[in-house]
Amino acid sequence: MSQASQKRARGADAIDLTTEDVSPREKKMRESINGVAAELLCPITQELPFDPVMAKDGKIYERTAILEWFRKKDGDATSPSTGKVIGTELLPAVQTKNTIEMLIKSGAIAGELATAWTEKLEQEKVVKRLRAQAEGGNGEAMYLLGAWYEYGENGVAKDEVQARAWYELSAATRDPRGMGTYGECLLCGVGGPKDNVFGVMNVTAAAELGSNLGAYRLGWAFFEGGHGLPKDPVRARYWLKKVVDGECTHKDLYDADLLAAEAEEYLRELDQEA
Repeated sequence: MSQASQKRARGADAIDLTTEDVSPREKKMRESINGVAAELLCPITQELPFDPVMAKDGKIYERTAILEWFRKKDGDATSPSTGKVIGTELLPAVQTKNTIEMLIKSGAIAGELATAWTEKLEQEKVVKRLRAQAEGGNGEAMYLLGAWYEYGENGVAKDEVQARAWYELSAATRDPRGMGTYGECLLCGVGGPKDNVFGVMNVTAAAELGSNLGAYRLGWAFFEGGHGLPKDPVRARYWLKKVVDGECTHKDLYDADLLAAEAEEYLRELDQEA
């Protein structure tokens, strides 16, 4: 059985029809509900859509999944279900989401599909709380929200432009991780144009405030002579050693171990050249 068929089977098995004391009428009703549950699955993810939208082919999809489908498609957009060319306009399927929520709360849909959907609901609550804090001026919350956008975490659709915008706001509050990551965006052109001067200013300030990403980026720049800075083994060693020795108290959310490992490798190369 294919993976898609297995997931549809799990949806159909949301209500157990094998129980001996189920009456014919109740069995028929449950079969009907299971059929509805199977039809609610996104054709791309084969999961219950948390943010359902209706595409021009008349099918319901998870918003992020259909947008990613369109983004990766060369030439005209096509329907994942029919393969025919369609427009890319999407309509929110609010009634579908309400139906899914009602069926899950009533127990009509259970099992893995319901658990996954419920987890997304909890993620949405977490994101709403964090967004409220970020919009209230909390620099750390701004940084975290930016990171979730950058990596597509906690149900947040991956969006480097949004990530950079939140990092910039975080940097404006002088949050060390926000400054370091915004500087990284500027230096590498993530989510917008490159700006070496402003990027170096941000990573320098971040490094001085204890950002491991800021210290790593400065150390790398002095090691390689990158981002408009000269090669300077002394200053490269100074900043890279801070990363390796764990002196930076504000660590990157996702790449702290990777930064430390790469910084250690650069230090070994500096030792060999000395």
